[in-house]
Amino acid sequence: MVMEPSFYTSVPKFQLTIISLPKCITSQQLNLELPTFLYYQYDLTYVDLSQNNFSGTVPTWLLENNTKLEDLILMGNSFTGPLSSPSAPNSNVSLIDISQNKLQGQIPTNVCSPFPQLRQLLLSKNAFEGDIPPCLSGMKDLSILDLSNNQLSGRVPEELITKSSLTILRLSNNNLGGHVLPVILNANGLSNLYLDGNNFSGEMANVDVTISEFPTSLREINLGNNKFYRNLPRWMGNVSFLKGLALSQNGLKGSIPMEFCNLNDLEFLDLSENNLFGSIPSCFNTLNIKHVHLQGNRLSGPLPIAFYNISSLVTLDLRGNNLTGSIPKWIGTLCTLSVLLLKDNHFHGEVPVQLCKLHSLSIIDLSQNMFSGIIPSCLGNLTLSMDGNKILFRGEYRPSLTEDGLMNKLGRLHGVYSYPSSYLEEAIEFTTKSGFYSYGGIILAYMTGIDLSIL
Repeated sequence: MVMEPSFYTSVPKFQLTIISLPKCITSQQLNLELPTFLYYQYDLTYVDLSQNNFSGTVPTWLLENNTKLEDLILMGNSFTGPLSSPSAPNSNVSLIDISQNKLQGQIPTNVCSPFPQLRQLLLSKNAFEGDIPPCLSGMKDLSILDLSNNQLSGRVPEELITKSSLTILRLSNNNLGGHVLPVILNANGLSNLYLDGNNFSGEMANVDVTISEFPTSLREINLGNNKFYRNLPRWMGNVSFLKGLALSQNGLKGSIPMEFCNLNDLEFLDLSENNLFGSIPSCFNTLNIKHVHLQGNRLSGPLPIAFYNISSLVTLDLRGNNLTGSIPKWIGTLCTLSVLLLKDNHFHGEVPVQLCKLHSLSIIDLSQNMFSGIIPSCLGNLTLSMDGNKILFRGEYRPSLTEDGLMNKLGRLHGVYSYPSSYLEEAIEFTTKSGFYSYGGIILAYMTGIDLSIL
């Protein structure tokens, strides 16, 4: 970006419709203010000034000066202070993204009234505190709401889940609490619900529900890192249309219900870091499962035939359990397996040569077991190739304005700014150079490693 000289004060002779200047400020140019020529623009419909480290308060005057504005993207800057609402309504605004800034204070209770047609509101990764404004539940066009990674507290307004128009609701990593599970069962239209990293509590299996009562729109649920307890609910295994289910880091105990074998559409399952015990159900062989995380429990018994010949399986993480027996020879049937983590169990016997048939393998951890015999020499022939399948579930997005997108915006057609189809991010833990680290997101595509150590 060519910064204007400080003495430049004349009114420009042009009126822009679109301005897209993401990632234009270098790291040496810190805490810059918005160019003053923007004060004299009145026809803007699309503004993307993301990831430029602009400082000061959020420029609500852009919304007030440009009554045609549809998309305002200010993510990844250094805007500070409280968020204030514009003085007059703007009925054309469809998208507001002020995520990844340094905003503080409460989200204004009147944040809804100036934007009657708002479809996407993204305020994640700031320092907002206090309650979620109740008015968000009544926005008839709002389909995506992301308030994750703030310091919000209190309860989630029930109507936000049950009576709103939302399809994606992300409230991850806040201080929210209460008994939210009965409310989820009355969700109307939600497809993706992310409530992980909060203080929600309750006994999941104690909820009385039949399959006919469960909202059929839900495809992904993340309730990980909360305070749910007691047994896994059997009714959840009958929700056959779920594609992603994460219940990690809670206080769940007991065995994995046989009803979970009915999750035929499931692609992502994370029950890790609980107190589950017993054997893994032998029927756990859905055709679509890609990522299985059962580490950090007290599961026992041999590696079940459940995973035999699953052609879609990419990640199998069974670390830190009480599993016994040998690695079965049918392990060679998992043709797409890329990550195999069996660390810290009680496996014994030889390392089977069938592992060498897994040409997609890139990360293998068999450490802290009781294997014996000769290490198969064919392991040295594994290419440990980079594999993009490991990052099927991705986390962040970045706005872009392509030539086609530009034409779409000029034609007043939305769809340039897309939200991820999933926020169930695939992540694994692996020891490298005596350090135990967690790797997630796109870095997984480049990760390779073999660990056969005792410790």
